[in-house]
Amino acid sequence: MKIAKQRLLNHISQKFDPYSIIFNPLTANSGQEMSPELVQDLDLAELLQASAQLVATRTFDRARKLLSLCNQSASATGTPVQKIVYYFADALQHRIDREMGQMLFTGEEDIEVYSIEIEEFIMDLEPAEFAKRPLYAYRQATKFTGMQAILDCTITAKRVHLIDLAIKSGSHWTTFMQVVADLDKCPLEHLKISAVGRSKRMMEDVGRRLSAFAAETLVNVSFCFKTVVSDLKNLKADSFDVEVDEVVAFYSDTILWTMLAWPNELESMMEVIRSLNPCIMVVIEAVANTNLPKFIDSFDESLTYFSAVADCFDVYHKGVAISGGVYIQKIIRNMITYHGEETVPRHGNLEVWRDLFSKFHMVETELSHSSLCQASLLFELPKFRGLCTFELDGKWLVISWKGTPIISASAWKFQ
Repeated sequence: MKIAKQRLLNHISQKFDPYSIIFNPLTANSGQEMSPELVQDLDLAELLQASAQLVATRTFDRARKLLSLCNQSASATGTPVQKIVYYFADALQHRIDREMGQMLFTGEEDIEVYSIEIEEFIMDLEPAEFAKRPLYAYRQATKFTGMQAILDCTITAKRVHLIDLAIKSGSHWTTFMQVVADLDKCPLEHLKISAVGRSKRMMEDVGRRLSAFAAETLVNVSFCFKTVVSDLKNLKADSFDVEVDEVVAFYSDTILWTMLAWPNELESMMEVIRSLNPCIMVVIEAVANTNLPKFIDSFDESLTYFSAVADCFDVYHKGVAISGGVYIQKIIRNMITYHGEETVPRHGNLEVWRDLFSKFHMVETELSHSSLCQASLLFELPKFRGLCTFELDGKWLVISWKGTPIISASAWKFQ
């Protein structure tokens, strides 16, 4: 995608219209020997990005023609480029329809990316996906880092209350409990996990699995699982039944970004969290700023991020549709179709999160050396070496796929 972007920009800089690549594909004049597959992917990537340029300049008829060509080769089960073009061409077509008055914006129900149906889908999907561990090396690293940060902050407590804002499969808490069980000395007497979400049925399933694991693993430690059926916008402090002697920790895994479009509700939620006096809040979020003022800049940022995600998947599962593809398609469609709407959920980069958390008087805390060592050892395995890398940006752990930042993990304390 990056190569195609640069070639297209060079083409445009020579006063050519983006539409002209339909008559003269840029690969035809490259002077380089390329495999037929690479030629097809480059041509397809250039068609998509030329379409986006035309949409940005409201040249919709020509954009439709290029998108029609994209759809001839795009596929949800093809190469990473074919998969991404499949999603983004669909999103551009929806944006054209909206700009031409053929599709109306009717409210938040149009742009909700974490509906109860999506929540249940992800909670049901994740245990199966984690069996394919090579795909989610970077997810393992963020989870290990987050669990270690919480453990470091609660290790001397007798009663611990862990609040998860998006528990998904809950597999990370089995990791936490196993580490606690393996400690030579641990004062823990009671462990409570509260899960926030809208699917009571799925959260109760997770609770049963975690309760069974706790019974097998934790000796002389009582365990309690609580469901808090609520969306984040309507979170209330009294929903958690926090007891005076409990040490509270929050865990937020790729869910806060869905609140960025509603700053008032986000502020209300953060005040609820602050009121519970947590010793730490672990935040895992994607690293992509899809909320840029210009449509084409936001498009490029989204395309770069999701292209890396698709490539990561393809390394281990060639020719297979991306798991959670319906979810990804809806995110991409909303970001592209409704760009410019204030209430459209969007990702933020590290600067966005730092600025936001500073408003809530939160400060970054150091991630432990042991958690960083775990990430380092993981990425040195032969199946990950040279693909997944990590670095520290300040006190944030940032994980990249082939040089493109994908996801971050950080730990925060309230002042």
